[in-house]
Amino acid sequence: MGMPAIPAGAFMDRNSLLTVTCPSSVEFVGSRAFFTCKSLISVTFAHGLIAVNSAAFYACRSLKYVSLPDTLAILGPGAFEACSNLEYIVLPPSLTGIAHEAFHGCRALKRIFIPPNLACIGNSAFRACYALTRVTVSTTTILGTNVFPEITEVIRLPPAKMRAQQLWDGVIDEAVAYKRCRPLFYSWLERAQLRLNSYGEGGAARKRDREEFEGDFGHLV
Repeated sequence: MGMPAIPAGAFMDRNSLLTVTCPSSVEFVGSRAFFTCKSLISVTFAHGLIAVNSAAFYACRSLKYVSLPDTLAILGPGAFEACSNLEYIVLPPSLTGIAHEAFHGCRALKRIFIPPNLACIGNSAFRACYALTRVTVSTTTILGTNVFPEITEVIRLPPAKMRAQQLWDGVIDEAVAYKRCRPLFYSWLERAQLRLNSYGEGGAARKRDREEFEGDFGHLV
């Protein structure tokens, strides 16, 4: 049986850490568990995590990628405070509360998906997140004081409309990703098939491959 919790301060100031992948046995991340791990870039939690406690990732200034499972219920005070390179995070629908200053000072944070059924967001949770220009929050979510910077446009929607909006945003994200990857894919495909001399007369194979690719992903644009 695996360890159910990462103890408080377990990896504090461990600057050699670059990535962290936690198994499904981990349910709790203790306070200051990864406090000021300045080289930490990515964190992935498996299904089973319930809570990230206070200042668990405080001032992990290189942190850019965080994957949170749909079992997470609580983000403690200052959980990701001062993670100044964190740009984007999706909060799972299981989340019930974001404590005060959870993302305070995440200056690079541009986008965040807040679950429609979130009960409350604590004081200054996203304060000093100056890149966060727009955010959608449910009308049923209780907001503390100074939750967002003054420059952030806060849109309040009923939970049902918020879910529909987030689904649409997801489609747009996929379409943008597709448009960005398509030229790179074609370039790679052509180089590979030229090496294999598999295009055939009149470029028939090239046309076929493009048609198949468009058939799989063209609906996203």
